[in-house]
Amino acid sequence: MVNKAGGKRKWARADKVSGGVLAIAVALTAVVFGAFFMVGYDMPYAADPQFNAPLLTDALLCYTYVLCTVAVVVAVVSMVRGAICRSGSRYETNGVPSGRIAWFVAGLLVATLVATFAFGSAQPLVVNGKVFDDAGWLKLTDMFIGTSAVLGFVAVALVAVGVSGLSRRINSNRK
Repeated sequence: MVNKAGGKRKWARADKVSGGVLAIAVALTAVVFGAFFMVGYDMPYAADPQFNAPLLTDALLCYTYVLCTVAVVVAVVSMVRGAICRSGSRYETNGVPSGRIAWFVAGLLVATLVATFAFGSAQPLVVNGKVFDDAGWLKLTDMFIGTSAVLGFVAVALVAVGVSGLSRRINSNRK
């Protein structure tokens, strides 16, 4: 199945590039985490020797921040590019309303982020024996945990509905 512009070769090249990027990311992640656990992991914390202060904690955190930033940038660029590319089309793929699904998911994400931040707890926590009472960070942490739980639950529920065949029975009764 080749389109007039040689689409099969284009996708094969994209698969090779994405596969290579994935392999590099997995190898780099294995190296960073391996170094974190094997190099100076058991160093005692100077202020309280009961706790560990791994030597490469900063490197691991920086790698995580970079990886997260790259993932967010790629996701946003992909969403914008997809919206621009589909702006003139029906926004439907094989009878599936992919446009409505994409807008629903984006709206659900934003609504869930806002709701979980608004209802998030700002109660101080005791972390490593010290009180952590920064309300903004506490609510932000609660927001991400709550959003992950809500979206995970929604995903599992929708997969269960899809597997059960309920949506097909409902749609066949409409026709």
